[in-house]
Amino acid sequence: MKHITCIEDLRQLHKRRVPKAFFDYADRGSYTEDTLRANSEDLQQIKFRQRILVDVSKRSLATTILGEPAAMPLILAPVGLLGMQHGDGEIYACRAAQAAGIPFTQSTMSICSIEDIAASVDKPFWFQLYVMKDRGFIKSLIERAITAKCSALVLTVDLQVIGQRHQDIKNGMTVPPEWSLSKLLDFASKPSWVAGVLRGKRRSFGNIVGHVKGTEDLTKLSEWTASQFDTTLNWKDIDWIRSIWPGKLILKGILDVEDAELAAKTGAQAIVVSNHGGRQLDARRPRSRCCRRSSTRSARGSRSCSTAASAPAWTSCGRSRSARSPA
Repeated sequence: MKHITCIEDLRQLHKRRVPKAFFDYADRGSYTEDTLRANSEDLQQIKFRQRILVDVSKRSLATTILGEPAAMPLILAPVGLLGMQHGDGEIYACRAAQAAGIPFTQSTMSICSIEDIAASVDKPFWFQLYVMKDRGFIKSLIERAITAKCSALVLTVDLQVIGQRHQDIKNGMTVPPEWSLSKLLDFASKPSWVAGVLRGKRRSFGNIVGHVKGTEDLTKLSEWTASQFDTTLNWKDIDWIRSIWPGKLILKGILDVEDAELAAKTGAQAIVVSNHGGRQLDARRPRSRCCRRSSTRSARGSRSCSTAASAPAWTSCGRSRSARSPA
């Protein structure tokens, strides 16, 4: 594509360059995708109010995010398996974010490890944490983020049970993958993608493999990961995480004002109003609508965001659909 003029151009480029299973993993949602569609449709209803005859010669998107300067109110959100969309994808994304002057967030389920990224960039980045049943592993993961000088910990709070993503099931998106002739032909038609992934540092979950016994085998890695998401996760666990993590804490996955109020009481520096991009529980309210409701409650003197955030101050984007309906 000669000219990239919008996010949809990038999405179409992504669709052409990457095998269908990996494109759909990033692009599609859970169950009937009701929330995924609602995210986009609701965001389309938000319109600008235009004023005229005002001096706009000095325009700037510059802001501060958690006390740090940023070129614009945007964060690159955590994306699992990013290194399978492009070889060493997490490293390239982090470098691009830092060059643009915005934060980058690494996913627990990334392909590159924390250490891979830290050794490849000059500035601190954020780390997103999934809390698993193996608390010893989670403690060591937080300690690795501290060693890597990550500047914020983003705790995802809406993934105790993984949403069923129908397109992933149809595509055989498993570890190890389900192979078919059509999938082999699809991979063979993407030689640049294949070469890039083969040149990458890793092709499995870099934060897990080598740090949990037995996970070098793909089947055992899949079994371990599937059994680890903790359905008992609750507000008390944040105190435990706080006892290990000394830095800035962000709670990601909050949609209800009452939960925002509870989040403020934990001492978290910020919350991310998120429905996981329509990839978890389906039939939830669009994020943009929840942001407007939270802002209204805050304006009425609620404590909901007096500690975490007084109003939506920045957005996070992890994929092309997120650019139209942030996750």
